[in-house]
Amino acid sequence: MTMKQIVLLLIGLVVGAMGAVIVANALRARDAYARGAMDVMQHHYGSLREDLRAKRCDARKTTLALTQLRALSNEIEPAVYPDSTPESAFREFGSRLRDALDAGIAAAPADCAALAPVAEKIGKVCEECHQQYR
Repeated sequence: MTMKQIVLLLIGLVVGAMGAVIVANALRARDAYARGAMDVMQHHYGSLREDLRAKRCDARKTTLALTQLRALSNEIEPAVYPDSTPESAFREFGSRLRDALDAGIAAAPADCAALAPVAEKIGKVCEECHQQYR
């Protein structure tokens, strides 16, 4: 190979790598809202699970976490399907999650014994949805 061909090859590799990075960033940015919403939901659900494991269930903290999860549950469909209507199975999972959260908030679990079934029901709905849509 001549020096000219080697230089052109290197320029092509650099331009191709830069293009690949730009495309990858654009694809990642497209899903940022959905990932962010799920990360925040995971944080609040994780705090409930951690309180259960540590046997330190505070009614005020539990109610706050459940309320935050309920508010975020309204963002799932718009986050995942920003430009279209979610399919019926996905809407059903969202509805089941909101029902579980509403029941948990209404029950106002004051101790770990009351929180455990609420957290289990929420976790089950999340797990079923993630099995189908991850």
